[in-house]
Amino acid sequence: MVDWNDNTVKLAVYLIYGTSFLIMFAALILWKKRVSHIEIMDDFKYLAAFGLLHGLAEYSDIPRFLAWQPSWIFDLVKLLLVSSSFAALLAFGLNIISAGIEERRWLRGIPYGAFLMYIWLLVFTGLDFTNQDTGINYKAADLAQRYSLGLIGAAVTSYAFFDLSGKMKAIAGEIAGKKFMFAGIGFALYAIFGGINVNPVFGVPAVVYRSGIAVLITIAVIGIFRLFEVKQSK
Repeated sequence: MVDWNDNTVKLAVYLIYGTSFLIMFAALILWKKRVSHIEIMDDFKYLAAFGLLHGLAEYSDIPRFLAWQPSWIFDLVKLLLVSSSFAALLAFGLNIISAGIEERRWLRGIPYGAFLMYIWLLVFTGLDFTNQDTGINYKAADLAQRYSLGLIGAAVTSYAFFDLSGKMKAIAGEIAGKKFMFAGIGFALYAIFGGINVNPVFGVPAVVYRSGIAVLITIAVIGIFRLFEVKQSK
């Protein structure tokens, strides 16, 4: 049996989690120019921002579970990185589903407003990492962002990829459609384990599932960009 409370195991899980999204960020940045001729791919810059911010957020968790001091600094950094990454993820999904539809362009302002509302919530309620009985502590603040920005961002992005899957299948064939569908499945799973469920499942912590999902998402997104690279070279 794996001891999920062992710091070495935790370190490995968070490294896989964070590194997966950082690899996705690097791939998106490196290949962005190769697909610049496809207008909708410009919105993938928001997905790249999500990958960078969320990857760094998982790295920032390492000193937290190693009990480095002062702990409140790492708590605050983690909250800001995760909330901003979720806002970027929501921006990606909303930009994709509103692309080319003028009546939906107002949706693109929602992520910025949602992020500011979350920050206002922390300030208004009195974020306090040192006292569990006053204000809002780290755990409550983390749950608030996961149940709101995280859940909605992942769900909208999942829908966006499923929508693109149908369109790409008609344009570029079944293989292209499946690549987008895999990304949609990945973010649907992330909505569950990153936004809805934060408790262990079958004795395995939710972060372990998130790490596996992060690997799936990264592979799927890289597959999408490789698809367009092949199409361009042909």
